[in-house]
Amino acid sequence: MFDVVIRGGTVVDGTGRPGVPADVAIADGRIAAVGDLAEGEAAQVVNADGLVVCPGFVDPHTHYDAQLFWDPVASPSNLHGVTSVVMGNCGFTLAPLGDASDAAYLGAMMVQVEGMSPAALELGVDWQWRSFADYLGRLDGNVGVNVAAMVGHCALRRAVMKDDAVTREATDDELAEMQRLLGEALAAGGLGFSTTRSFTHTDGNGV
Repeated sequence: MFDVVIRGGTVVDGTGRPGVPADVAIADGRIAAVGDLAEGEAAQVVNADGLVVCPGFVDPHTHYDAQLFWDPVASPSNLHGVTSVVMGNCGFTLAPLGDASDAAYLGAMMVQVEGMSPAALELGVDWQWRSFADYLGRLDGNVGVNVAAMVGHCALRRAVMKDDAVTREATDDELAEMQRLLGEALAAGGLGFSTTRSFTHTDGNGV
């Protein structure tokens, strides 16, 4: 007895092989069988006739860092079969924060570069965190997709250098502090470090 059987679909397994007509059975949250399961009993049967059944897609380049707070299913990606997202790309993340001024700065940057609504950021994000671990903790258990979060250069640099982040090179001590914060973020679950060299990627003041 299966929990769910998806019947009549074309299974595309992601290996590059052509799709094949097959049923997919699920038990205890895992795929239990794939094939002709016409005789298999299930608590729920899903008719997939004329549809493709495949693993969820991974979107490796997103900027859902803020949106997940008011849209935990990452629309519209979820409507296109995406079940896992990598966010924090291009050096843009919402953590770590040194103080409240960093939240305002990073929010304005998201408006400038990603075209996010200032009202959505103001109403949907409370910025009640400082470390990258705190930020991830706010998302943990509250999102409907799998999330991997990069640690952004912009947030690290702003947290350490404040307004000087866009006017001069970092000192050795400042670089060491950025490295320390990055190490903390990676230890807390950050996927990696992201940055950018695009001249179109600026802060809220266009710098």
